[in-house]
Amino acid sequence: MNPQFSDQDLEAFALHMVDAARKAGADEADLYLQMGRESEVAVRMGKIETLKESISQGFGLRVFKDKKLGFFYSSDFSPGAVETAIEQAISLVGETSADEHNGLPRPMPGNYPGDLDIFDATLAEIPTRTKIDICLETENAVFEYDKRIVNSEGTGFYDGENVVVIADTFGNCRSFPSSYCILTANPVAQEDGRLQANSWHSMKRHFKDLSPPRVVAAAAAERTVRMLGARVPPTADVPVVFDQVTGSALLSSLIGALDGDAVFKGASFLAQKLDDEVASNLVTIIDDGLISRGLASAPFDGEGLPTNRKEIIKSGRLTTFLYDTYSARKSGTKSTANARREYLSLPSIGPLNFYLQPGQYSPHEIIESTPNGLLLTNLMGFGANTVTGDYSLGGSGIWIENGQLAYPVEGITVAANMLDILKRIDMIGKDLEFLSPVASPTFRVARMTVSGA
Repeated sequence: MNPQFSDQDLEAFALHMVDAARKAGADEADLYLQMGRESEVAVRMGKIETLKESISQGFGLRVFKDKKLGFFYSSDFSPGAVETAIEQAISLVGETSADEHNGLPRPMPGNYPGDLDIFDATLAEIPTRTKIDICLETENAVFEYDKRIVNSEGTGFYDGENVVVIADTFGNCRSFPSSYCILTANPVAQEDGRLQANSWHSMKRHFKDLSPPRVVAAAAAERTVRMLGARVPPTADVPVVFDQVTGSALLSSLIGALDGDAVFKGASFLAQKLDDEVASNLVTIIDDGLISRGLASAPFDGEGLPTNRKEIIKSGRLTTFLYDTYSARKSGTKSTANARREYLSLPSIGPLNFYLQPGQYSPHEIIESTPNGLLLTNLMGFGANTVTGDYSLGGSGIWIENGQLAYPVEGITVAANMLDILKRIDMIGKDLEFLSPVASPTFRVARMTVSGA
């Protein structure tokens, strides 16, 4: 982060700006400020390909006057630029229409979480040479895993820090720092003249929590070589086992249907199903901003409201949608503190740590109990329709025969309606791991159409 500014400096700056906006004619205003550092190190085939470090900063000023909205953002913190930002935001109000739902969230009593342990100060102290060595060690371990791994699309180490400040004309001003680090491996294997590429990564808030290079390398290498010799299976209606990667991809597709604004507009297949049974009673889907060291944990959302833990689907029943302040007012409800925001944009709705609650089975037990079916390990394409619930995506994986992984398959399409998928989940694994803020353990869908040869 920029050493020229302390957290106190940034908070004072934010309060000054919203006060100046109020004096310039705004009824209400808030300022969202971000300042951060990020670095990237990448190697390929033993050679350094990328060494990059950057510092970013910016603020977004949102003003309301007569229920009209004006917004302006800038990365320039100089006095002249600040004055211009306020003038522009106020002037833009005149170009918009009044909307009775516009305005800041009302001030809320305390109840902000304590330290979520999402900032690691040691990340900024890691020498670039150490990051290079980590990448080289990871890539070397990939090649040592199997002689059929003949190439690499690169190994990378990424890390960064960020501080967020929100201030408003109610006198509120809050801030928090956060950090992240990622180690990735992307091997390429060859057999009988055919290539297969795959990847794995570890992503954490703290450097010491990151998976060791050999662990990341082994997972990436195994996912790659097991796909060698893949064939196209016959079309069939069979159980489909989603692994951690494809399970989280399915959950990501579900998020758009839980967006409170889409629900209000009727553009969600879940729009009329609040309090209905929409999934198997094994299914509980949680959005939680309070997980210690969680990849998307934060003490407050993009509008300054305290984050929380909520069960979106509880034992199969849909209990809530996700809202920011504006969509909640339109819908006659309260914000769920799911406003996501960058300094150069207005708030939008999004989850925090969003995951399927783990079950009691190991992935091996789920596969062993599947006489004939598919372990789905990769999805591709954009065939998830959150308006209709139709789900049809290309993919690849491992065919299951007699409860055993038999042979790799590719060139397939898996299809069903998302409501049917949720209702047909009949086994859930205990292997939940947050590879991203949206996470899933392995789970099985009792029946889906797998289109192949």
